[in-house]
Amino acid sequence: MTDRIAPVLTAIIALALLPAASGAETYRWIDDKGNVTYSDRPPQSHEIGAPETKPAPERRAPEAKTPGSETPASQAKTPEAKTPDPRAMEPKSPEMKTPEPPPKARDAKATAPPAPVPRSGPTKVDELLELSGARIQLAGLLSRVAGDLRPPPGQMSAADMATIERILAQSLRLEAVYGTLRDAFRPQVDRPNLEAAAGWLRTPVARKIIALEIASSEPSADQKLADYAASVKANPTPARRLELLHRLDWVTGANETSADLVAAIARGLASAVSAAGPPEARLRPGQLDDRAAQVRARTYESLREVQTMSMLYTYQTLDDDELSEYVRFASSDAGRWYNTAMRKALVGSIGKAVEQTAAELVRAVPLERWARAAMPAPQPAK
Repeated sequence: MTDRIAPVLTAIIALALLPAASGAETYRWIDDKGNVTYSDRPPQSHEIGAPETKPAPERRAPEAKTPGSETPASQAKTPEAKTPDPRAMEPKSPEMKTPEPPPKARDAKATAPPAPVPRSGPTKVDELLELSGARIQLAGLLSRVAGDLRPPPGQMSAADMATIERILAQSLRLEAVYGTLRDAFRPQVDRPNLEAAAGWLRTPVARKIIALEIASSEPSADQKLADYAASVKANPTPARRLELLHRLDWVTGANETSADLVAAIARGLASAVSAAGPPEARLRPGQLDDRAAQVRARTYESLREVQTMSMLYTYQTLDDDELSEYVRFASSDAGRWYNTAMRKALVGSIGKAVEQTAAELVRAVPLERWARAAMPAPQPAK
C-alpha cells in the first residue's frame, strides 16, 4: 500500500520552505553516489551533473507478456515501457537470476504471513484494511514522514527540538491518521468489489505478499534495500522479472501513488509555511496547487527509480507465477477499485496530517529557524 518516498521527502521540505514570492529556477543534479539534489542554485564545480527540470511524463502501460493475463483494451495501443535508468540497473541477461539475500537480510516475519481474518458475513471496511496490512504499513510511512520533518541534529536548540518532538508525537499518531484513512475509504465502498478484493486478500499468495510488503515498509528495511540495490548492480535482474514488475507498477498505480503523496506533502508544508508568513506573501489555493504540481513533476523520475528498486527488493522471494497472480488480481475490476480507493484515502489522510503537523511546528518554532535548518547557505564554488 505505502510507497518508499523517504529519499525525496527532504527535497520536498526544502522546496516548500522557499520564500513564497520566489520565482527563481530550481536545479536538479545527481552526485557520484547517485544522490539526487534539488536547490535554487546551480551545482558547484565539485558536484556532479547538470541543472535539469523535467515535467511529469505521461502514464503509459508497458506491454505485458505475462502468461495467463491480457492487456486491457484501453491499453492495447500504448507503447512499450521505458527502460529503467541504467544507474539503478544495467542491461539484463535472461539466464541470470536475482541473487538470494543472506539469511539475515530479510525480516523474520516475512517468512510467516499473518493469519487471515476469519470471515463471518459481509466483509467490513475494518476487516479489509486489516487484511491489507494498511495499519502496519501506515506506521512505517508516518515514521519516515516524522523523520523528514525533524531538523538535522545540531540545527536547532535543545528547547526547540523538545518542542518539535512533542508536536510530532502528538500530530502524527498512528491511530488518528489511520482513523482519517478509514473514514476516507468508507465512502468509496463498492460491495461486490470489496468482497472480491477481500476474497483474494485471504488467499495464501496474497498473505505472503502482504507479509513481504509489511516487512519492507518498516524503516529498519532501508539499509537492507540499499544493500540489495548494490547486489542488483553486480547481478542484473532478468528482463522477464522487470517486465512483470513494470506491469505491476502500472496496474497498481504504485509510482503514481508515490507522486501523489509527494504532492500532498509538499502542498501541506507550503500551506502551513505560507499561513505563518506575512499576509502579503501568503499563497492562494491555486498557487499552493501549482507549487505541489511543480514538486511532483521534479521528483517523478527519481520516484520511478526508487519504486522499481523497492519492488525488486520487496518481492524478491516471490516466483514469477506468484507475481503474475498478483498482476492478474490488480488488473481485475476488484483490484483496480481497491488500489484507487486506497490511493485516494492514503493521499488525503497523509496530506491532512502533514498540513496540521507543519502548522503546529511553524507556530511553535519561528519560521526563519526552519528555513535555515532546511536550506543551509550554499558554499561558493571553487
